[in-house]
Amino acid sequence: MKEYHLQYGKGTIPFIPPLDKEIQLIEPRVHKAPEDELAVVNDALDHPVNSPSLKELSKEVRSILIITDDNTRPMPSKITIPAILKSFYKPASEYDITILIATGLHRKMTPEEILEQFGRETVENYKIVNHVATDESLLVCYGKMKSGNELWLNRLVLESDLVISEGFIEAHFFAGFSGGRKSILPGVAGADTIMNNHGPTNIADVHSFGANLDGNPIHSECVEAAKKAKLGFILNVALNKEKKIIGAFAGDPVDAHLKGCEFVKEAMSVKVHSTDIIITSNNGYPLDRNLYQVVKGIDVASRVVPQGGVIIMAAQCLDGVGHKHFKDLMQSGTSIEELNAKLSVPPCEIDKWQAQILARALLKCTVILINDTMKKEEVESMFFTYAANMDEAIRIATKIKGEDADISVMPEGPVVIPVVWRTHPC
Repeated sequence: MKEYHLQYGKGTIPFIPPLDKEIQLIEPRVHKAPEDELAVVNDALDHPVNSPSLKELSKEVRSILIITDDNTRPMPSKITIPAILKSFYKPASEYDITILIATGLHRKMTPEEILEQFGRETVENYKIVNHVATDESLLVCYGKMKSGNELWLNRLVLESDLVISEGFIEAHFFAGFSGGRKSILPGVAGADTIMNNHGPTNIADVHSFGANLDGNPIHSECVEAAKKAKLGFILNVALNKEKKIIGAFAGDPVDAHLKGCEFVKEAMSVKVHSTDIIITSNNGYPLDRNLYQVVKGIDVASRVVPQGGVIIMAAQCLDGVGHKHFKDLMQSGTSIEELNAKLSVPPCEIDKWQAQILARALLKCTVILINDTMKKEEVESMFFTYAANMDEAIRIATKIKGEDADISVMPEGPVVIPVVWRTHPC
């Protein structure tokens, strides 16, 4: 009997599936991180893709803005930020440097979280600022984009001589991939700009799905925004299941990002067949720190199960639901059918995209949430089925699909790119 382990918070949930079941294990091949992760990062910075080096770009500038992920992403900033700071033409102390946390519409990071994310040396020596998308005094308008969407960005972008961003690349459930241009939009954009980019029509577009950039309207507008912002240089990384760096990509914001996306797609794609039940996680902390983020893993899993299937999602959600607007939207319908219909049409609203994608998945399949931090009533008010542990979740799933149901286990959730090639095994 094989024991499986799902990432859950900062630990794991071990479990043994029902006996006499042929389990489809969905996980990318093992990617061992090099002993010296910093060397991988420095090599990327020393050999930028279609771009001058940071040393060259920083020769004549005074103010530098470094845009970075918030703590809903496992960005190894304790490695990457110091590497960036050491790549400039002059010592970092001779520049006016600000580190801007690309919160998008997420909450601000606390001082304790900032210290955990960046380390004491960076925190004590550099100005670190949270972006606040709803604070109009912090924003400046860059005009309209091709879609008609007005581009409002944090004014630090306009006021800096050189804008750099760092990020983590994984498949993203509607923008295709994270990283690159997303540091600008939604990362440091205004609330209205983000909501229009993430509007119901764009979310419903057939090209807006994980690991796809071709024809993706959300991706295209984010690229346009990054160009208007004059994003000058990026450093993006790819991580393995231990959240260690296995690839780094630096240079031109478009070309370096595309190179990173190709690497991640090749590394994380797995050919699978559809199964009645899939057992998965949101890949643990920090990706499962709130229920809002867990929608990403649910969306990926929903591509593996057929209509009427069951997803068992293990997610700790230390911060609970995480987004009040998302929770309010999910509780605003009397049925999942009514909710899905309401969320799939304008107007644009904050967090509506996340609720729209979750409603779409819930309309297709039952989602059982294994969780020990939220109340059962709260979970079930948003159309989930609650389970206190794996045994209970499997009992519920087999009651729905029958004892003969076939099962997949996908330990890493949203990190994986499942490529479904047939509905059921022969």
